[in-house]
Amino acid sequence: MKGSWIAVKILMIISNGFEETEAVAPYDILKRAGVNVDIYSITGDYELTSTHNMIIKANQLVPEVVDKDYAEKLANIYDGIVLPGGQPNAGNLQKDSRVISIVRAFNNLGKVVSAICAAPCVLQRAGIVSDKRITSYPGCVDESDCREFTGENVVRDGNIVTGKAAGCAIDFGLEILKALGMNKESEQIKEQIFYNFV
Repeated sequence: MKGSWIAVKILMIISNGFEETEAVAPYDILKRAGVNVDIYSITGDYELTSTHNMIIKANQLVPEVVDKDYAEKLANIYDGIVLPGGQPNAGNLQKDSRVISIVRAFNNLGKVVSAICAAPCVLQRAGIVSDKRITSYPGCVDESDCREFTGENVVRDGNIVTGKAAGCAIDFGLEILKALGMNKESEQIKEQIFYNFV
């Protein structure tokens, strides 16, 4: 984990048709822990529309051309990457060579790479889960392309964090914090948000 004087930074990449809960819940969990979260749009437009017509605004646009240097620059700036699911968002991310380059750069540097619901298909296309235990929404990944497909709600294997579906989005966000070395913050936030139910 970075020292408390150095801000932890996360990159979230989204297109139109993202699943609201899978973007907003992890974003909220990370922000509660003091993590800086930047949303990057792959559409060329800062305004993004979810599957149920919720509109959010990105901080940055992914450039039209992403070369190895740009991908590595992002991976050096940020401590991890989050890919929400939803359709057509997950399919858009999976088909976008820029996203694949960025995901590979993060993985090559051992940064946290996380995806939920349908979005683990992006990690599969990037070729970074062949030796990993993962989960996803049923039928969204070829189970033979990973070491073990668990079907669990949230799975962390090394630097890779995957979530099964929207209902797991809070636990997914908490697990990302743990992958960042922020176990204390993860437990504190869990206690805060589930206080009345514990």
